[in-house]
Amino acid sequence: MESHYAALLEKTRLPQPSFQRFAVVSIFRRLESSPGALVPASTTCHEAISQCLRSHSSAVVDQAVRELCRLVASSNRLPTSVALIELQSDLEGCEPHLAPVFVKGIGFLCSIAFRNNESWVRHFDRVELHPFVKVLSCCEEAQEELIQQVLLFIVRNKSLGINEVVRFLRPFIMFSVMWKPTSCTYFFSRNLISEIASLSCSFPLEAIIILKFLTKCLKYFPSTNEKVATLNFLLFIA
Repeated sequence: MESHYAALLEKTRLPQPSFQRFAVVSIFRRLESSPGALVPASTTCHEAISQCLRSHSSAVVDQAVRELCRLVASSNRLPTSVALIELQSDLEGCEPHLAPVFVKGIGFLCSIAFRNNESWVRHFDRVELHPFVKVLSCCEEAQEELIQQVLLFIVRNKSLGINEVVRFLRPFIMFSVMWKPTSCTYFFSRNLISEIASLSCSFPLEAIIILKFLTKCLKYFPSTNEKVATLNFLLFIA
């Protein structure tokens, strides 16, 4: 690796979080000033980003995710798809307490891609390719943050058309309901649907579309009294 990146990466290992964050910012500023596409054309750039994201320091990882998202949002030099793959890969091997940081970044990048490319949602007709499905499949520690990112996705993008928002979320929500039934996944899907239903009450014009979709999902729930209660709740607020 080039000496200037190596020196900055060494500073990310200092015990002071403020110094670590400054080093990460400096790495990304240097990456931005380099000519041409950043990834995957440049092995050096890719390695610098990867080392920051794979750090054991919460400050380094948090700042690296922020800088990566800012880089994608502010220029076209780093494709959103490449950044998503990077975050998903690092999420799979990260320490549990760092998982929510990666999920926040993935949620932000999903909104960027959704806004910038109308055809992007068509990539997820195969459910296993959906970014949120990948998160749910690999990281139980990120489930609470994942629900928050789903809600943020709806809020950020409903102005582009609630039908398109539902189209993007459909494979993920159906997967969460039908995925191998355990107590953990059951409570996740229950909480996910409940939170989305509650949020939709804030959007009178879009609520009916969301609630109709959620009621269809509920028929795949395990047959319980709680399922009946949830269905009655959705029908009532609809």
